[in-house]
Amino acid sequence: MPTIAIIGYSGSGKTTISEWIANYLDMPCIDTDVKVLEHLGMSSVQSAWDEEGEARYREAEAEIIPDLLQEDAVVSLPGVFPMSESVKDALKNVPMVINCIADEETTLARIAKCENRPRLHADDLQVRSERLETYDSLATHELESSGDLASAIPRIQALLTDLDSNRD
Repeated sequence: MPTIAIIGYSGSGKTTISEWIANYLDMPCIDTDVKVLEHLGMSSVQSAWDEEGEARYREAEAEIIPDLLQEDAVVSLPGVFPMSESVKDALKNVPMVINCIADEETTLARIAKCENRPRLHADDLQVRSERLETYDSLATHELESSGDLASAIPRIQALLTDLDSNRD
């Protein structure tokens, strides 16, 4: 099974959706945040930002994500990857890139529940809006992920059926 990349803004459900897809397809699931933290020897994104700085965290993402995208796995990317040309270039070789799209209300509610991540600021909603275009341009598929993620399961199954039919 080829690599499947999951992209979208913070709070769009990427991690949960990646885990569901990996389980459904019996594939490994790679959360790039976890791999970056391992690479930096840190326990949380917030602690990495506090101790290493956001710039170093972003450098680590750009260093390791292109290699992760070559694994036969479901790979959940960080919401800020559009800032990295190396990651964008690597994504062009991934056969299935699913863009998770959640509305602003859902995004804010999900991020507010996350204790180990930097908080979303009001001006970040403008950044979100700007990044949506980049996510859209890199995606091979879109997945509406607002509200209860369980309601996305039928849409996920339809996407995976599409992947299977295109491989035959």
